[in-house]
Amino acid sequence: MKGLIDILDQTDFEILKLLSENSRIQWKELGQKIHLTGQAVGNRIRRLEDLGVIEQYTIAINRIRLGQVVTAFVTVFVQTTNHQEFNRFFQAEEAISEVHRTSGDGCYLLKTHFSSNEELDTFLERLLKFGNYRVNLSIGRLK
Repeated sequence: MKGLIDILDQTDFEILKLLSENSRIQWKELGQKIHLTGQAVGNRIRRLEDLGVIEQYTIAINRIRLGQVVTAFVTVFVQTTNHQEFNRFFQAEEAISEVHRTSGDGCYLLKTHFSSNEELDTFLERLLKFGNYRVNLSIGRLK
């Protein structure tokens, strides 16, 4: 059985790159950039969706413009093997934009956003219920 990487061609990867830069781009405009018709682009995009390569379309939010000037990456060391309560906690927390289960150092990595260090501190106090943590503050996003 062939893997997905064997099924996709360079044009598919170009479509993915352009969609990742602007998921609202019109198929016709995308086609002009890669020398295909809008209909051909649409067929390829539907195929990429059917293959599960494209899972969703989303937006990038400028957190600083929303007043969330503190971005912190929090490594969580959960103290129990029952992670369901922690799962409910992070699902309900608006400040958490991403949660990754990790191997190695820590159990989870959280990407969080706050309007102040005080808000971050309040969040960390609530987090202590589930275990210890380590915080790395973002100095600036490069990519």
